[in-house]
Amino acid sequence: MANMPRKRPHEDSLPEDLQKLVAHQIEASLSGRNKYIILAHPSMDHIKKALIELDPLSYTEVKVDWREFESGMPNIFIEEVHKLLPAHVLLLLNMRRKEILLDQLSLLYAIPRYGCRSLTVLLPFFPTGTMERVDREGEVATASTLSRMISAVPMTPGGPARFLIFDIHALQIRFYFQDSILPVLLSAMPLLLNLLKTRYASEDVAVAFPDEGAKKRFGGFFEKEGYPVLFCSKVREGDKRVVRVAEGDPQGKHVFIVDDLCNTGGTVLACRSELEKRGAKKVSVFVTHGVFPQGTAWLDYVGLSWQKFEGGGFDRIFITDSIPETCSIFEERKVSQGEKSHFEVINLAPALHTYLQGQVNYDAREAWRK
Repeated sequence: MANMPRKRPHEDSLPEDLQKLVAHQIEASLSGRNKYIILAHPSMDHIKKALIELDPLSYTEVKVDWREFESGMPNIFIEEVHKLLPAHVLLLLNMRRKEILLDQLSLLYAIPRYGCRSLTVLLPFFPTGTMERVDREGEVATASTLSRMISAVPMTPGGPARFLIFDIHALQIRFYFQDSILPVLLSAMPLLLNLLKTRYASEDVAVAFPDEGAKKRFGGFFEKEGYPVLFCSKVREGDKRVVRVAEGDPQGKHVFIVDDLCNTGGTVLACRSELEKRGAKKVSVFVTHGVFPQGTAWLDYVGLSWQKFEGGGFDRIFITDSIPETCSIFEERKVSQGEKSHFEVINLAPALHTYLQGQVNYDAREAWRK
């Protein structure tokens, strides 16, 4: 009797949804993939869909009903919440607009309490990154404020939540987070490098930065790959401050102006004009975060900024899809103007997928280190 095999319950006796879950877990384990359940704010659906299309075995969606009470306050419901219990969860957030901040923080704090095995959060753009320090009394460093709010997320059974942030404006912000979470700083610069090595492989390319700070952050990454690196700086000429090429020669080259983010774009436009005067054959732009000004008529401001760049003399203007609101404006205008548009949106999903699956060399992280 002691040697008789234990009976296993017939799989037909298990609930259908549990059968599917067990089968999916077994398939993922045998394939060697890291399996994630994805929850996303509606504005981040484009990245969610791209990940699922890239690897359907690695990513499964759990839907969230982003309802509101009559008062306008959040009334959020996670469908099929039981699926979170044994799972590694990937949460896609967009905190660019303060009116949707409470909704997302509420979901963020709730997920670990439903027993997920681990929590990884994609926050591609850290929206208060440019206000990371106090230069005069009375200023408020909102980067510190948002870091504290994010750090309040509960621990998971697998440890602290990971927060993946692309091209944060100031590296020291990582130290604003408390030990309850793990900030992981990624970079979109490998996506640009892939463009240069494929689409622009036959051209004489140089990489320019609109200021010395950007060169310090990213210059070594491109220098190691053999690309000439330039940078511009603002100098005073009489009563004016003008942009000049401080280092490097753009003569006869297709120059890519590179930075982590772009607000009004005035410095980038001035840099393009100076590079052209110095003999650049063509000038393109790559920025991770196309921020652009906000205000009461934000969509109008974005449209005007977009038009300013469109007519600014650039060959191509690349941004990533880190800020969904900006990308939707660009895509709508691109559809209306057809191939006349100089803008092109680069999807972050492939770089995110590579990091999540631990494939090869962590290029998205190494761009910061070189």
